[in-house]
Amino acid sequence: MSRICAAPHCGNPTSSKFSPHCRRHKSMLRRHGAVNQTGIGKGELNPYLARVRARIDKNPTSPLWPALETSWAAIVSDANAIAEKRVGNRYERSAACEILGINADAPAREIVVTALAMFIMWRERPGRFADDRAFRMQLARRVRALSTRHRGSRYVHATGQQQAIYREMTPKAGAILGHKLALAFGSPGIQLAELEERERRSAEEAKQTIINAIKELK
Repeated sequence: MSRICAAPHCGNPTSSKFSPHCRRHKSMLRRHGAVNQTGIGKGELNPYLARVRARIDKNPTSPLWPALETSWAAIVSDANAIAEKRVGNRYERSAACEILGINADAPAREIVVTALAMFIMWRERPGRFADDRAFRMQLARRVRALSTRHRGSRYVHATGQQQAIYREMTPKAGAILGHKLALAFGSPGIQLAELEERERRSAEEAKQTIINAIKELK
């Protein structure tokens, strides 16, 4: 008798006698960090990106932004050191290669904006992420998406058209990248989310004060 996938409400047979999950949920775990986690697309993140950019525009001379870019530079420097080692942990090397590819393609400021936006989203919509591990994987995937090095195309003879192909990041490399990003941008990202929340509450209170004042008019 075949085993049943351990994912909640699935009921499909496992992909092998050694795996606790079916092919679909095994793939979701590998790509997204949890069997019940779906990917965060750029369209979903766009409102949060816009809010971070608006904050930067409002505070263009703040030392925070260059400081966060320096934090990214430190991650890149560490990745360079790991990549140059002839002997080392292959997962660390894989993550280092991902970091160097991102750095080669994306401006540091855009990396900072994306990471901060992810933390604001996580703070405001915690239910969108299965757990912390899944969040870190989505953080890594969104920052990695700023690079085009993992994208390519192939010619399909049957259709006579080019088909887009993507090189997936290994789960352990994604976990390492997500961990490094969380250490660098987690605290400022959460504090920025708290500032956004305080301003939202303040605006609502001001609006309610006006409403109450209008009701009391004679």
